[in-house]
Amino acid sequence: MENYFPEELIIEIKEKNDIVEVISQYIQLRSTGSSYKALCPFHNEKTPSFHVNTEKQWFKCFGCGEGGDVIGFVMKIENLDFVEAVKILAQRANIYIDELAHPNEIKERQKNDRIYYDINRQAGRYFYDNLVQRRNLAQDYLIKRGLTIKAIRSFGLGYALDGWDYLLNHLVKKGYSKEDIEKSGLIVKNKQKDGYYDRFRKRIMFPIFDVRGNVIAFGGRVLDDALPKYLNSPETKHFNKSEVLYGLHIARKNAMNGQGILVEGYMDVIALHQQGFKNAIATLGTSLTQGHALMLKKYFNEIIICFDGDTAGIKATLRSIEILQNVHIDIKVLTLPDNVDPDDFIKKKGKDAFEKKLKGALNFIDYKIYIAQQEYASKSLEDQIKLGKAVANILKQIKSPIEQETYIKNVEEKFGISKDAIIAEMYGRKTSVNITNNTKYSSNHKRNNKYIESLPLVEQKGYIIAEKQLLKFMLTNPELISSILQKIDLDDFILESHRDIFQYIINNFHNKENLDNIKEKLPNLQKEVKSILDIDIQQMDMNKSIEKYKTKIKRSKLLYQRNKLKEQQNIIMSEENPNKEEVEKQLLKLGVEMMKINIELQKLQSEERREQH
Repeated sequence: MENYFPEELIIEIKEKNDIVEVISQYIQLRSTGSSYKALCPFHNEKTPSFHVNTEKQWFKCFGCGEGGDVIGFVMKIENLDFVEAVKILAQRANIYIDELAHPNEIKERQKNDRIYYDINRQAGRYFYDNLVQRRNLAQDYLIKRGLTIKAIRSFGLGYALDGWDYLLNHLVKKGYSKEDIEKSGLIVKNKQKDGYYDRFRKRIMFPIFDVRGNVIAFGGRVLDDALPKYLNSPETKHFNKSEVLYGLHIARKNAMNGQGILVEGYMDVIALHQQGFKNAIATLGTSLTQGHALMLKKYFNEIIICFDGDTAGIKATLRSIEILQNVHIDIKVLTLPDNVDPDDFIKKKGKDAFEKKLKGALNFIDYKIYIAQQEYASKSLEDQIKLGKAVANILKQIKSPIEQETYIKNVEEKFGISKDAIIAEMYGRKTSVNITNNTKYSSNHKRNNKYIESLPLVEQKGYIIAEKQLLKFMLTNPELISSILQKIDLDDFILESHRDIFQYIINNFHNKENLDNIKEKLPNLQKEVKSILDIDIQQMDMNKSIEKYKTKIKRSKLLYQRNKLKEQQNIIMSEENPNKEEVEKQLLKLGVEMMKINIELQKLQSEERREQH
């Protein structure tokens, strides 16, 4: 049977496999504005001649001549034929391929797709004609909102008349069946199930386009106080709100310096485009999703979030920052006054004022600090403490040690909070290390060593060695401490003496002199510090060691918890209790908890086996 893929499927696979992301899995790419360069993987060279164009989604080597799209790259690098390469990329994008589909079935699907696009295009033309051919409420509303005829035409805005079946009758006259019109989401079956009515009535219509410019759905806005204010087409095979961005079909071609402006609504997008900011896009009345973020990353290097200046806008901004961070795209935030949206701002202040705001957009860390300042704005002691804690928590999220240290210095100067206090708040409360004789820091002092006591002696020794190696690595590589602190914290150490040494390191890792003199600074821990400095770490892979250690810690804590549950079971069973039902209930509850722990232990054991192989 012919293994044939329809054109629409190939297009979808290409759209969902960003060529930069795919090629980056094989070779190291270096950004050069809107494109990337690298040493060609297909021939030997010393000077990079391999180029990847993000906008056109193709690669080209000007040394050996190889070039093509993402499918072509996978075919070449993996030595696969076209069909195999398509299957790999489809799997990568979670796209199901029906390999056994008959060519006639595929042609039928293509025909249905064409009908879907044609119906939506005809509906868009019908709505547009309703809006522009004669004066009406929708036209008056849009003109009052400051839209030009050019903007109305560019976005294909329209008007759904106040009638039950105007669009239905229009499309039937064009030759489309009611069943196909229903599949497009433009009409709805009535309660009696014996007829249909128009989904959109007496609404301003906003056609929603895919990246290729096909109309795939509509959004409709009421002209009065009726609810819902905005109504979207239902989701279909071609329309998924969590992956579609309004205005992207225009913005992707107008991304100056790889920059996109993310706003909240249709009118914000149109208002910005009308003033020349044609790189604006918006979600369709929903929160930003991972699917949206991946789509943005495909077409832009940097996203400037520009939501309303009210409380809801701030919350949406903070949520969007977290989602965009997950796809590793540069983020900035343009702040607007309270209760002002981009549409209102650009109308009142003009293009130049918005341009100035755009240039002054805040790094997302600065934005979070700015929001914290607004929240704890009073000069009261309580608010100042809360502000300091909030800022420390924000700075902890910075992965770059250099960037983190720069921010710490800046916060120290701006807020008058000492560097030591900031670091202590970031990585655990400062342990007041008394360098005089204090039994708390003697090698015999034990606190919180309960987890290790649940392990055999041989394993205990392994834990102690791993802790020493980690501490020595931190003492001898202070420039990497910030990145290590992203993975390890105080509670991950078992021995109390090691916890004290770790606390000293995080309190002083910006002061190399204090780290070098750790033995003198911690006289009661000199023996422990010496054994740490004497341990060998030459053959140590720090990242793997940390992950392995974290797994072991998790395992020891689970074993400890299981032992405690067993002890509770034994106590309950040994006690005389006339209420048999209550005893069984308690034992069942403990048994369920133990079963959960056993499942977690089995998972860890499987992970450890995979690592060994």
